[in-house]
Amino acid sequence: MGIDVGVSSWIRKIDAVWRDRRGNVATIFALALLPISVLTGGTVDYSMAMNARTRLAQSLDAAALAVGVNVSASAEDAAGIANDFMAANYPGRELGSVTGVTVSIDDASDTVTVYGESVVQTLMLGIIGIETITVHWESEVSRARQNLEMVMVLDNTGSMGGSKIRDLRTSAGLLNEILFEAATEPDDVRIGLVPFASTVNVGTQYERAWWLDPNALSPEHAAWAEGPLDVETCVTTGRRRNRRTTCTVEEDVVPNHWDLFDQMPRENWGGCVEARAIPMDIDDTTPNAGRPETLFVPYFSPDEPERNGYYNSYLSDGVGGSDRDRMRNLSKYENARANRGGPNEGCTTTPITPITNSESTVDLAISSMQASGATNIPNGIGWGVRVLSPSEPFTGGTAFDDRSIIKAMVILTDGENYYRGGRHYYSSAYSAYGYSFFGRLGTRSASSRRLASELNARTEAACDYAKSLGIRVYTITFQVNSSTTRALMEDCATNPTLYFDSPSSSALRDAFEMIAGDLSNLRLSR
Repeated sequence: MGIDVGVSSWIRKIDAVWRDRRGNVATIFALALLPISVLTGGTVDYSMAMNARTRLAQSLDAAALAVGVNVSASAEDAAGIANDFMAANYPGRELGSVTGVTVSIDDASDTVTVYGESVVQTLMLGIIGIETITVHWESEVSRARQNLEMVMVLDNTGSMGGSKIRDLRTSAGLLNEILFEAATEPDDVRIGLVPFASTVNVGTQYERAWWLDPNALSPEHAAWAEGPLDVETCVTTGRRRNRRTTCTVEEDVVPNHWDLFDQMPRENWGGCVEARAIPMDIDDTTPNAGRPETLFVPYFSPDEPERNGYYNSYLSDGVGGSDRDRMRNLSKYENARANRGGPNEGCTTTPITPITNSESTVDLAISSMQASGATNIPNGIGWGVRVLSPSEPFTGGTAFDDRSIIKAMVILTDGENYYRGGRHYYSSAYSAYGYSFFGRLGTRSASSRRLASELNARTEAACDYAKSLGIRVYTITFQVNSSTTRALMEDCATNPTLYFDSPSSSALRDAFEMIAGDLSNLRLSR
């Protein structure tokens, strides 16, 4: 906003009058009345200018909102909409005449700015050459979004146990309730849920789906077996003294997680999946049967050797030799029963809920969340993006470039990323990234600290990727002591104002309420 009145010109003219001492006292007295009269009349002119500015501001606000609602309008159409609204809301009979109306649309920040001026004819200031006063104003609004698609990516790790998971259920349920209550049409709001820990559970209903690599074609499928191997199968027939065992060897068998689950009749796939190779671990690359590396691999934690401090040894090794030889003995899975742990060790979360317009479906999923497992934030974010995507494996989202839709993601964690290192042949516990030994996270290290640092780097990359798609990212830390994690999550948010550090259950509730308010309103930015 501003006012242009040419004050310096006026002052020069008055100064010239006072400096001219030619003439008599009456003339000087008459001239002395001139600035007083001009100042008195100028107050009236200034008041009219202020009234014109107020009217201009109201009209520009209306024009900016009108442009914001028309999210698909071209620059030319947007200018036409703005001028039409200015003509309707600031007609020619109003004080002042509108000029210089311009519209700018910032696709990066998704805002509309409308600028205009009003030229007001003066009554008294014209005596001293100031014939007009020009006022100007600028209105900015966030572009209107008719619908909301949001996913909650929520930490369900073991550290969230007890009151923390209960507080999370309550607060997430509140966000769910507020947003659905604000909807006027069934598809105005759609919400999904991604509980995460060391892995993410896509749901057992997708067992052997084409995008879950049923034929073990992905290079990440059973990478722990280090390639094809010979498998000996033995069959015993007859009774007592006539019993006979016949063994056959099948060469160059490619290990398949699905087949291993089938060989263990008491074990079923838990629904979890492994991370694809970097950078597809966190992005929305569509699975393609013709490109095996794009497929997702069902999570299967292999039986580990019975020595050297391994974490998940649940069967007899069946052979001696090196750790590698023991791991590669696939015959031990035949009709076997895990005595502890098992192939689903690390698959601890409830399934993903794809985006839906059913409040009760999301509410049930929130209330079902349980706390168990370690923290892998980037894996959760990657699946959050896929839930919002129109592409396989979940196809419920609209296109990311559809400007009529708010795409939002709420990410919550209560702790640091964690990937357990180990001083043995495979260098770590098994996780969504397999074993550290094979470098699927970008490094080979037995150090839990080093592996956590790599997960932090992938978290940063996952956040940047989500934001590059136009997703509005909110982040929450819940009773987090680590300054590194707090800084990581603050940087993850679309902007720092969308990051909430919640040291208490009441602060957590407040954070979810503020996010609900932010998503529910079309705001005048200034």
